[in-house]
Amino acid sequence: MTEPAQCSPIRECEMQKTTLVRISVVLFALLLVLGTSVWAQKLADRPRAAAMRSLAYDATQETVIEGTVVSYSAEAATPPIGAHVILQTANGAIDLHLGGASYLQANHFSLAKGDSVSVVGVNSATRQGSVFLVRVIQKGGQSLILRTAKGAPLSLAGARALSPAQRSQVASQAGPR
Repeated sequence: MTEPAQCSPIRECEMQKTTLVRISVVLFALLLVLGTSVWAQKLADRPRAAAMRSLAYDATQETVIEGTVVSYSAEAATPPIGAHVILQTANGAIDLHLGGASYLQANHFSLAKGDSVSVVGVNSATRQGSVFLVRVIQKGGQSLILRTAKGAPLSLAGARALSPAQRSQVASQAGPR
């Protein structure tokens, strides 16, 4: 029976230890470089993702849709989060996203089944299908601006995010309530 190989000369043992340390340092450096590059790639993707979110609402693609409210939900089960309306149009039913229901309530704007409305906005694709992002909604003589011209929901930032000049411009664009 042979015994496990042992370093007979002291020098050989020190060389093996030095080699093991060098290999460990190289492997650690390699892992560090790979981890850093993956982290940097994720950081590089953030501006692209933010740009895609801001491009979701393209004001040049705005359309006007008229129809009858089939249903209203203050909090929908499907994204985007917020109030949704199913609007029956001549071309079929469309899912409308209105933003936060509290914004509608704060502006004394209510919707019910059978209401006739006109909306201005942009159709946007989501993972669950398409949704119409409403910028302006009108019901009878009442109208309400729900988004900025760039598509940011006013329900999230509210009028606090607007300068006084922008507030008066939004109020003039909305027309009578």
